Amino acid sequence: MVKTAVKKSNPVKGGGSPVKLLARRPELRPFTQAEMEGRAERARKLMTKYKLDAVMVTSEPNLEYLSGFMSQFPWASPSRPWYFVLPRVGQPTAVIPETGVTNWRATSWVKDMSQILTWPSPRPENEGLDLLESVFKKVRSKYGRIGFEIGPESRLAMAPADLLRIVKKIKPFKLADCVPVLRDLRFVKSPAEIGRIKRAADIAADAFDDLPAMVEQGDTESDVGRKFAAHMLLGGADKTPYTAFGSGTPSYDSIIMGPTSRKLRKGDVFLIDTGCRYAGYHCDFDRNIAIGEPTDEVKKIHDLLYRSVEAGIAACVPGNTAENLFYAQAKVLEDAGIVIGTVGRFGHGLGKNMTEYPSNKPGDKAVLVPGAVMTIEPSAMFQGDKMLVHEENVLITEGKPKLTDTVALGDIAETDLAGLFYTGARPAPPRA
Repeated sequence: MVKTAVKKSNPVKGGGSPVKLLARRPELRPFTQAEMEGRAERARKLMTKYKLDAVMVTSEPNLEYLSGFMSQFPWASPSRPWYFVLPRVGQPTAVIPETGVTNWRATSWVKDMSQILTWPSPRPENEGLDLLESVFKKVRSKYGRIGFEIGPESRLAMAPADLLRIVKKIKPFKLADCVPVLRDLRFVKSPAEIGRIKRAADIAADAFDDLPAMVEQGDTESDVGRKFAAHMLLGGADKTPYTAFGSGTPSYDSIIMGPTSRKLRKGDVFLIDTGCRYAGYHCDFDRNIAIGEPTDEVKKIHDLLYRSVEAGIAACVPGNTAENLFYAQAKVLEDAGIVIGTVGRFGHGLGKNMTEYPSNKPGDKAVLVPGAVMTIEPSAMFQGDKMLVHEENVLITEGKPKLTDTVALGDIAETDLAGLFYTGARPAPPRA
């Protein structure tokens, strides 16, 4: 038998952990009972507006938002669906696997066992459908419609076949879309929600600040991407669900494909676009790095891109629409003869989802209001398939817009794989 050598890790002197947290910011407090009850009351008013007698949510962002329930388990294991029903009149009800009662009562604002129905899941032949039927039979009917997550930008966390079975069981109620309710409800963030988005942005900004020490000769996109994601986790992120990477000479041609096994080399420009998550809320911004001095063309386009970002931020005022944000950014690029990117929009809403309603694109008439958080994300094409993208996160206020992330400096950053430095700076808008 051939024996193979096993490399042993060196023990840490003094018995300490080899893994060290990078920041010890105090954890933000859970949402108050009053805030959660306020969400339910606003949802009921929106149900009246959209003529719904109840809504049922199953997806991670919507179930967390309405119920307060927090757990990794349901979203990592599709075997067991979790339901939350909020009627227009009356108390909400959780219909959950019996294994989740302790976790539910520890995190949700709905703790009374009379409002928590359970079954021994997994049970594919009947995943709580009889319990849901009993809940819907108690719903007071005015409009004859119950809303489910079936509209734009929504996902069901239950078997689609079970939804079809539920539709038959709720008659004479009709199936309706609850996305308009949830869209309007989640569009405006509370101060506590904004605090979570800012914390996520701080964690990502720390990682960008320390990026020079992560990039080494011979590194691939994946090498740097893993180190960057690990930095955010050690810096306080709960998850790093999105760490996109693009690289190429003189720039990249995709911002959604990487990180890959491609080795970084002198002459490249690379981008990291990240959306780390803290306490259920995301940031979403990127930075461009040049390995060595970028080409004059890249410098010129990056400067125009930054000016486009500035124009987009300036347009982030109450009364403007998501469409206005697109045109403010696009005008800067088009006036300079730059082909705008093929992404389809120049930013979006931000919160429980990394990308959410609305979209900064032609035709989106969503009106900005104080408390909304938007991303500004212009993209420019050159040399056929090459591109540059820049993104910032902006809070809409009664006055001037505020950044929730740490603003990038004006000129493109450069590194020689030994250290990152910025070649210039512009004044930053105020932070939220």
